[in-house]
Amino acid sequence: MTGKTNIKINMNYYYTYNNEALVGAVFKSILNMVIHLDIARGCLVLPFLLDERTVNCLIKNSDNQLTLSQLIKNNPRVFVSFNKRYLSLLPVYINFITIFQDINEIDIINNNIVNKRLWNFGNADLGLRFNKIKSVIPKFLNLIESHQTTFLYKILKIEL
Repeated sequence: MTGKTNIKINMNYYYTYNNEALVGAVFKSILNMVIHLDIARGCLVLPFLLDERTVNCLIKNSDNQLTLSQLIKNNPRVFVSFNKRYLSLLPVYINFITIFQDINEIDIINNNIVNKRLWNFGNADLGLRFNKIKSVIPKFLNLIESHQTTFLYKILKIEL
């Protein structure tokens, strides 16, 4: 074969790094703990838990009884890009819902994602990144559980 072939590969690293397989494992871990999750509240999971800086903030403050407001105030550089992460991860979130509903792992009932069966992760090695995320899920849920979804959107400065 002679001549040059120009192949342009358009790889969106952020999308690839935050793929539906990882998202599925993260959400199944959450749904193992809460059984159901409001769809609008679920949109906040990915920009929070798929961001390494945010996860590190939760790890650093895991023993601390820090509120969400305090976490945001103490780490403004981490949360300034939250809306951008929110918007860029919406397609991955929608794909997760579609795929997991198709394979009969979740249902959507009254605007809630409902877990149809528990996943036992047991000794499965899903990687260091997932293990780190999984370790902060209880802290994350604790931070958001007492707040209404509208308050969460406001404090995280989500622009719809």
